[in-house]
Amino acid sequence: MADWFGTSGGFQQKSMQTPQQQALYSQLMGGLAAPQASGMEWLQNILSGAPGAFEQFEAPMKRQFEQETVPGIAERFAGLGSHGAQSSSAMQQTMGQAGRELSESLGALRGGLQQNALSQLQGLMSQAYQPTFENIYMQPTQGIFGGLLQGLGQGAGQGLGMASAGGMGMGGLRNLFGNTPSV
Repeated sequence: MADWFGTSGGFQQKSMQTPQQQALYSQLMGGLAAPQASGMEWLQNILSGAPGAFEQFEAPMKRQFEQETVPGIAERFAGLGSHGAQSSSAMQQTMGQAGRELSESLGALRGGLQQNALSQLQGLMSQAYQPTFENIYMQPTQGIFGGLLQGLGQGAGQGLGMASAGGMGMGGLRNLFGNTPSV
């Protein structure tokens, strides 16, 4: 479509993101505003220390403790030959030590998960604060009528300039148009 009258200059906002980035940004902002989103809910549960949030990470360590560590300790004390070895204070101390080590390992796992969740949340928040638009100055345009008028004005100015240069002032213009000055 032809631009008849032109435009005035001014600032316009232009997106700095592709449509895919805009969709991801909208999804991110929706997740931050509505914590029921699965990824944000997971981060929130980990950071809050909710007991259920750690179960899937702790389960393998607990299973290994129950299936390998406890039977291994019991087997070691059973091999000593005395009937009271499995109920001895030495076995109880060894089981207590193994339990403390499991507890420390689980605590370290929780701390690591929380630190990772905090880093992820900070990364999401920093993305949310990135500018998504930039201001661009658009030069004014003349349009068809503006260009036509400018061309006519320049042509008339050149014609008058040539006429005045060709003959001495007004007399030269009269000569140009066929009027001879009367003396």
